[in-house]
Amino acid sequence: MKKQLLILLLLSHLGSNAQKLTESNYGMVLNGNFTTIHSKFENYAGRSMGSFGIFYQRPFSPYHANRHLNRLDFVVEPAMTWLGYRNTDSDKRFSSTYIDLNYYVNYVPDRMSDDLRLFCGIRPSVLTYSKTSVIEFGTYKDLPSDTQNLNVIGDLDFSGVIGVSVNMGSVASLELKYVHSFTNKITATTYQGRPSSFEIGLRLSAVRLKTKMVDEEANLVAEVNKKAQGTLLVMLEEPDEKLIKLLLAEKKIDDADYVRKLQEQTNRNIINEFRNNFDFCKVEFFSNNNAHKVNRGDFSNIFLDDNLKPKSSVSFDTSNYFIASFVEDVSILTQKMDYGLYFYDGKFIQLGKPYNSTANGMGIFAGGDPQNYIRRIKTSGYFPEDFRKIIKRTNARFQLARIPVN
Repeated sequence: MKKQLLILLLLSHLGSNAQKLTESNYGMVLNGNFTTIHSKFENYAGRSMGSFGIFYQRPFSPYHANRHLNRLDFVVEPAMTWLGYRNTDSDKRFSSTYIDLNYYVNYVPDRMSDDLRLFCGIRPSVLTYSKTSVIEFGTYKDLPSDTQNLNVIGDLDFSGVIGVSVNMGSVASLELKYVHSFTNKITATTYQGRPSSFEIGLRLSAVRLKTKMVDEEANLVAEVNKKAQGTLLVMLEEPDEKLIKLLLAEKKIDDADYVRKLQEQTNRNIINEFRNNFDFCKVEFFSNNNAHKVNRGDFSNIFLDDNLKPKSSVSFDTSNYFIASFVEDVSILTQKMDYGLYFYDGKFIQLGKPYNSTANGMGIFAGGDPQNYIRRIKTSGYFPEDFRKIIKRTNARFQLARIPVN
């Protein structure tokens, strides 16, 4: 019974991989090439040029679970290729442009994945442009007619291709291939035909890119919906005791009271605006003096009620919470310091989108007045409307993020 169960699990696992590996694939290919003309003629030096193409890939037959049968698939790849080399004796440069129609057969050695592919194929091509350039006064200029260049627009060439492809992730794969030209008629003194070349390329799958984007969106939507069932812990700033102590030392008692009362009023404004304009999830408040306790997961006797008084007890899911605060911080999105509403995980590490956004910033100057920069640091010079705008906008963005686009 155990043996039968093991076989069943193995076949189901292979079947799940087979579904992925037998899907059609398409996308684009970017290549760089270097002709091997120098290996046959000492007076020639290869030039680095490139190509651009699109591909369609499909298996010949469904993937087979038998260990003796591996998957074969084929690729059709039309492309535009630029090739060239230089005559070191005469300092001439030869360049040609081809339209290729590549046909490859891929062999996948590993039955469990397609991370490695070995392939071979053919490359019929047609010459669409050919020119010779000569150097004059330090720069290359096109030579209208060249007796060495015997290429004619419309010439057909035929090449064979072998190579290897290695996946670099779910979207891109790196390819190295050798292209051998069977119609090459180049000699030491004449330019006719297509030279052989080495190519290194990047194959980008549009199918897998779309799948990746869809999966990421689905994961994000699931994460946001999970947070909607959790709790947001909002950290409030305590009055600046260092500033208050300095004012008291200077006998500025009224100023010290003003600083304390204004910070407390700011905290009340934040609490009030969250209560009235944030319905994404449950919200609790705590003081920044207890940030160290929250960081280590200790939530005993830290929460405040709407009047900034300690709460006796708070019940919430300690495995599903995140943190927010109106603070001055360096945004991971802009890499700039700004004052605004920032969101963090349980270890006070900034979250990405959709939690933090450039729209969460309130500007370094309260009310747009540079003089308020110092005033805000000392007394928090923002008005309730400033907090209301940010909180409403953030709540709407969170609610929208819960809905999948596709």
